[in-house]
Amino acid sequence: MKKWHKFSLIGLFVVSFMSSMVINMPAWLMGTIIHHYSQNRLDIINERGSFWSGRALLIGEDASGKSAIPLMMVNWKIKLGISKFININLSSSSQTIANLDLTKNGLELSKVNLSLSLDQLSPFLGNLNSLNLSGNVHVTADKLLAGKKMQGTIVVKLDDVGSGMSPVNPIGSYNVNFDLSSMGITISSNSDSVINVSGSGSVKSLVLNSKVQPDKKEKLLQFMTMTGIPQADGSYQMKAF
Repeated sequence: MKKWHKFSLIGLFVVSFMSSMVINMPAWLMGTIIHHYSQNRLDIINERGSFWSGRALLIGEDASGKSAIPLMMVNWKIKLGISKFININLSSSSQTIANLDLTKNGLELSKVNLSLSLDQLSPFLGNLNSLNLSGNVHVTADKLLAGKKMQGTIVVKLDDVGSGMSPVNPIGSYNVNFDLSSMGITISSNSDSVINVSGSGSVKSLVLNSKVQPDKKEKLLQFMTMTGIPQADGSYQMKAF
């Protein structure tokens, strides 16, 4: 056998071997990407399929990483590109919940659109977990960048929020904005909320101010004094985290 023929066979074998490794990359590698770019707050378990096309259970983790809660089953499909090195489409129940592009600037997220229940967000609620909250959560974002620079705004709508400790339910509906560039959080309430909540802070420190509708003050007096510190103007203050 001629030498060049030997080299071509070896080269073909190496290329075939490397191609097989790439094609059969395991699904758990997707979890590594999600865990890293979510700053260790999201991960996946029970992976099926491959890195390129698979499904798994998305979970949320608290800041310590010791507590986790299932969020939803997600499916993904990955494509390679040039300017966008990797494109990842995430879906659940045949509906796109996010589109991710890995670029030289970091991870770009677009078309974020998912719905959860409030109790699923317990790893992210800090001291608010003591209120035994329930309600509907809708998360949207047009375009986010996670990398050396963080950009974009995540909008969270909390509808028909209730508390297992409150004698009046639901207590209200609220809007939460997360500014990734500053890691800032602002909270506002719908006008018809029984408890009007407002606040601004960051992912490290958030203080909430709340006021009760006049006709519900007496009924909610015990609940409000349990959850917040009374202020001179009749409002209550609570440190969320």
